Amino acid sequence: MTIDSPVSAYGRAAARLFDQLGKVYEDTYGQLPEQLAAIHWLLDRLPPQAKVLDIGSGTGRPTAQLLADAGHRVTGCDVSHTMVTLARTGVPQARFAWVDVRDLPEAPGTWDAITAFFPLLQMSRAEIVDTLGRIGRWLVPGGLFVMSTVPFDAEHAELTWMGHTSRASSFAAEVYPRLVRDAGLSILRQHESVFHPDYPGMGAEQHLFIFATKPGDPSRAAPAAVPSHHRGPLEPNARHWAAMEARFDRQDVPLIVDSLSVNTRVLALGGRTVAVARDLADRLGTADAGPDGLQEEDDGRMLGALGVTLLPGAADRLPPVDRSFDAVVAAWTLQRTDEPDFAVAEMARVVDPGHPEAKVVLVQDAPDNEIIGLWNGVRAPLTGAPADPQGQLLLRAAHVLSAHGFDDIAVTRLPIDVVFPEAGPEARARAAARALTALWNVGHPQPVQLHHALLSALRGHFCAGTDRITNDAVMLLARPRR
Repeated sequence: MTIDSPVSAYGRAAARLFDQLGKVYEDTYGQLPEQLAAIHWLLDRLPPQAKVLDIGSGTGRPTAQLLADAGHRVTGCDVSHTMVTLARTGVPQARFAWVDVRDLPEAPGTWDAITAFFPLLQMSRAEIVDTLGRIGRWLVPGGLFVMSTVPFDAEHAELTWMGHTSRASSFAAEVYPRLVRDAGLSILRQHESVFHPDYPGMGAEQHLFIFATKPGDPSRAAPAAVPSHHRGPLEPNARHWAAMEARFDRQDVPLIVDSLSVNTRVLALGGRTVAVARDLADRLGTADAGPDGLQEEDDGRMLGALGVTLLPGAADRLPPVDRSFDAVVAAWTLQRTDEPDFAVAEMARVVDPGHPEAKVVLVQDAPDNEIIGLWNGVRAPLTGAPADPQGQLLLRAAHVLSAHGFDDIAVTRLPIDVVFPEAGPEARARAAARALTALWNVGHPQPVQLHHALLSALRGHFCAGTDRITNDAVMLLARPRR
């Protein structure tokens, strides 16, 4: 990349504006709470020494600074020479290019993550669409994209902002998710917020934040080290699991159901598939489910009343119904089977690969979520139990599916948080320790020791000011390659 390249004509208006604003922009927007939260979300998910491109990097603070301070290789680009000069001085551990992102050469599969906090406002609508498409191509498979903008339905609208007259373009908030998906990215989460800039004469601003990933190699969903073998089936404690699930702030079920929106004959299997089967039946009018997903007898009656047909057999022993379905969804199933590889092969067997929407959808815990971290770091060492195999299960499943012709594989992260709204860090730590001890005490010889060890770890976690523990999942979607 050329470090100092002339800014194109269509970037000069934005350059003039931000040359005049300089550090005043950082003083006004540098501590934007939603942007800081988005950066920390990214930091929690990046691999070590990730390559990150920050589009519209400004003074380098807070985005480039926080990412570079965490050991990532950050390159910022901006049309404003003043901003780039301030960034190079203030954040010397990152690289900054005085260049318009619209002039950057094509670089497919270059970046582990790309951030774009508000620069799209300075483009035409056609350029916004083109830039999002290029971002999709520039990310590595499994790479992450975080963007923010001010949503409104106008192009080249004249406005007064921070005491200057400028022009800006955007789309309505409901349009951006489609544009991001059209760029080949899967949306992990999105939300709107209101910000009140501390600047004379400025009112409240509506902000839209979108978090997305580029589908690809499922190995990027796993940490560097994953268990090399399956630890054997693990049955959840159904009663205590229900109590934990009541605390979920989850976005996974709609994303799973959306992945099956065009399918009409779906087999739902798995350890926590009741909610998925229920939503599928509501959308399709009918569905099929295996008994693995039923934690209580009432679940079976409830699903039957919704038009869900219950099939006999476990995930690794499905009935002889070859190619009877256009999709199988198995949520949190593989860790409950004796032979996960055979279970995945069984799923591939019952799907008709000739159907235009044929797919197998697997959902497992993200191997780097904080609940898995507590199991591997606290619970497993106390008993000498093997580490949780979530990453290994997904990697092996991808290989089995590829061998059965389902080799067009995409991976999407599904956000799930376990929320502890109790007042204060100590109360939250105690509530979380009680909940996890109850969930994990099956067969544990030292429940008191487990509770104390969890409490110690959770005190440090909640002292950081959070009220939740991440329990994100990963959805692997495999199709026959066309």
